[in-house]
Amino acid sequence: MSNATDRLLATRRGTADALVACPGASIQQIDRICREFRIDSLLPQVNAYAEVMEDGGIVDVAVVGRFKAGKSSFLNSIIGQDVIPVAVLPLTAAVTRLRYGPIDRVIVRHLDDTEHEIPLADLAEYVTEDRNPSNIKGVALVDVELMGLRPYRGIRFVDTPGLGSVFAHNTRTSMEWLPRVGAALLAVSIDQPLSEYDIELLKELGRHTPEVTILLTKADLVRPDELEQVMRFITQQVVTVAGGGVIPFSIRPGFEALRRATQDYLLRHIAQHHEEKAQEIGRHKLRSLVAVCREYLRMALSAAGAAQDAREQLQRQLQQERHDLSTVRNEMQLLSINLKDRLRDDTLKQFLGHYSDVTSGLTGDLRQKMAHWRGNLWKTTETFEHWAQETLHAQLGPLSSEQGDTLAKQHLAEVHASFHRVVRAFQDRLAKGIEQALHITFSGAEFEAVVKQPKRPDISIGRVFDTPIETLWFIIPMFIFRPLVNRHFVHLLPWEIEKNLHRLAAQWSTTIAKSVDDLADQAQRFIQEEMTTIEGLVAKAQDQRPAIERALATLDGLAGEIGEEA
Repeated sequence: MSNATDRLLATRRGTADALVACPGASIQQIDRICREFRIDSLLPQVNAYAEVMEDGGIVDVAVVGRFKAGKSSFLNSIIGQDVIPVAVLPLTAAVTRLRYGPIDRVIVRHLDDTEHEIPLADLAEYVTEDRNPSNIKGVALVDVELMGLRPYRGIRFVDTPGLGSVFAHNTRTSMEWLPRVGAALLAVSIDQPLSEYDIELLKELGRHTPEVTILLTKADLVRPDELEQVMRFITQQVVTVAGGGVIPFSIRPGFEALRRATQDYLLRHIAQHHEEKAQEIGRHKLRSLVAVCREYLRMALSAAGAAQDAREQLQRQLQQERHDLSTVRNEMQLLSINLKDRLRDDTLKQFLGHYSDVTSGLTGDLRQKMAHWRGNLWKTTETFEHWAQETLHAQLGPLSSEQGDTLAKQHLAEVHASFHRVVRAFQDRLAKGIEQALHITFSGAEFEAVVKQPKRPDISIGRVFDTPIETLWFIIPMFIFRPLVNRHFVHLLPWEIEKNLHRLAAQWSTTIAKSVDDLADQAQRFIQEEMTTIEGLVAKAQDQRPAIERALATLDGLAGEIGEEA
């Protein structure tokens, strides 16, 4: 047996350092327990921990936050060169990792497990929504090695744009990557107050790492005394939710002291102690895994030792919950219908609200451009169509992204909260039944939904003239009819703008509605799987009692080793 295998399968040491130094044995034990007792909801977290511990003391520092919060500018400032694209549109959900390397190079890893190296200058072709819309190139991960990151050896910066939006591709990316986080910097722009989404993301990050810090970007926008007030306010919320602190940051000239302080935090707090930090983070992840796994087994052990009437009472409760699943599905369906009805009206109102401003601006631009157009009717019409296509894409593309993302956040946050309440109500009923029958408290796994990213809506230009101009252009003298043709263009433009705003509203409404349905499906599957897990544990509890006791003894031993009371 190889030395690596010996270390992987070695029996548990008596110290936390030994435990984290040999993570394979402990995580293998948890994985075996989850599979033996069909606690399937924990397996993704188990796999994520195993992958993190294979990195040999490298700490993944995830930079997360909302679109335009300054994440890319921050990373470029740390690197010392413009590597990460600062995009008008949000980046794709492909995770980008940056670390020190002896030469600058980029490796693109695809969803089909293929990979290839690209020039650093081509990075935007794979990680921006503009060059890789909806991740049509199937990028799973991009690894960037840079000589400029030599001072940060031991750190791997992770740009996870999907975590800064409600969207995540249904692949092994953003939200699915979250359990692998080592340390986290949540970028919050000082001109955008800490939102409910930020608070929820803080809570989620806190479950996976003890190293959570707010990166307060664009600190140059306020006076020093105002900055202090904002920092005190945010610090109170961060400590309450996930611990950690707040670091102000700005890329503007004159704020070099803030940048040095941020670099000092990364260097002294993490990079120079990355092995110890990796152990600390590993213990945090193990504590979370052990605690939740142990809760399921303690419930099963209580069921095994309970009186016959108590077990029968609990089984009746489970049967009733399974019988009521159709009612839960109907409740979610009614919620979905109501939310989607309001979504259609809100989306159309949101997009058409920009009609006047867009029309006024583009009409003025069109009048200026037309003054310089020359050529026959065919050429002039082609020039208008080309201008309209490019201009509408330039104006409505960012508007679509911004308004669509805003609408999705508003509505999907409400949808997620509504479905989460339904799931939590189910769990509360289940917990109450367990408490009444077994006299123990039980919470169960946390419902975590992933929202699929909608396809990027399109923009199109219709026919300029009803009659095919290729058959008429040669008989129309433009030196006479040019003013009339130009007026036709000016009258046509508002219709093209309104048509495309309607199209964008309809497409966003449709794609967000699909995400609503997907969330409902995820919630129903979660309830179904949780029911199956609990029923299986209770039904087999007496027969499996010795195995449950052994598994609990193993988990209690692990809990003691990582500093948690059994």
